[in-house]
Amino acid sequence: MAISVINSQGMKMFILDTAQAAAITGTPATDIPLIIEGTGTNSSLTGCPQSVGAIEETRAVTEYKCMSTNDTAKALGAIERGNIEIGLLFDPTDTLGQAELKAAFAANVIVGVGIELPDRDISIGSTGVSGTIFYFEGAISGVSTGIVQDEAVTYTVTVEIASIVTEYEAVAGTV
Repeated sequence: MAISVINSQGMKMFILDTAQAAAITGTPATDIPLIIEGTGTNSSLTGCPQSVGAIEETRAVTEYKCMSTNDTAKALGAIERGNIEIGLLFDPTDTLGQAELKAAFAANVIVGVGIELPDRDISIGSTGVSGTIFYFEGAISGVSTGIVQDEAVTYTVTVEIASIVTEYEAVAGTV
């Protein structure tokens, strides 16, 4: 059996405004269209991501050791969510994606972030198809513009994951 590999090339990233993010319910049939088909209205496709980083969730762990024996017990605590750094090619004409991130940072508001992988199954057709989507709400805690000799100008955004990370399975299209 071959190992399945999903390439990062072809990944798409969507930024949802506060109102659109509030409409996400955790139900794939209604959420997926809100995330990917609302592009240009309340959901913005961010142009040319260079890197997204790792979506990380961990639990705090406390270990209790017995003084009288070598026995130990561990207690799991709350889930801790990390942050991701999204690297983009700077584009002053990206009035939806990068502008939405800049506005969220300036206004100190939460945005929805949808990351769609390119594992789309188009064997049935192309209507309603989507790749695996990771969705979460995030606060923009940092922005930077990198200007380095002999390199492209970059725009990097640090997003603090501020909600449960929901994974929606890839959806095959319908005829």
